[in-house]
Amino acid sequence: MTWWIRELAACFRFLTVSGDRPFWQSKRVYEIVVPFALTAPIALLYLFVDGLFKDGFLGRFLDLLFQFMVFVVPFHLAALAAFATFERQGLDEPLKGTNAEVEIWSNKQNSRIVKTLTLRQYASLMFGYLCSIGVIFIIAYLFLDSINTEVIPSVMYLYLYPVGVICSLFFVFHYATLTAYAITFLFEKINKIEA
Repeated sequence: MTWWIRELAACFRFLTVSGDRPFWQSKRVYEIVVPFALTAPIALLYLFVDGLFKDGFLGRFLDLLFQFMVFVVPFHLAALAAFATFERQGLDEPLKGTNAEVEIWSNKQNSRIVKTLTLRQYASLMFGYLCSIGVIFIIAYLFLDSINTEVIPSVMYLYLYPVGVICSLFFVFHYATLTAYAITFLFEKINKIEA
């Protein structure tokens, strides 16, 4: 993989963070399980209950989502900037309660090593990820909104449309769940409100 692709893909490094907790007690629940559990019933209703959703649902849904993302992405960007520069005791200490680890390349050892993340690093990765996928959505929306769907063959469109609905639903629930996780993370870890 060329270096510039690696650099651009670094925003997804948050997804590779692991810890010492089992799957059902890890951040994977927020990334995968909850968004899937929320997407599945709505997707089934969309696919099997005719007339429940208005014609052009996907277009209207994406329009509203775009307006929301334009508002919320700057919040994540501000949170990222705050974590990266804020001076407070404890931000540069390892996370309490779990070992948040990420695999990185070490030039010194000439191999991949596991690095334990500090609170600042973990929060920066989290808000950087949220900000990045928000920006990617905005750019993708601007591009897709300009496509003339009439040139897409009707058989292909018949399959692409439901896939677009399901992917959009999963994205919304993934983004919303991780945003809620990020907000509670701020309260608990930064303000030391822990159980």
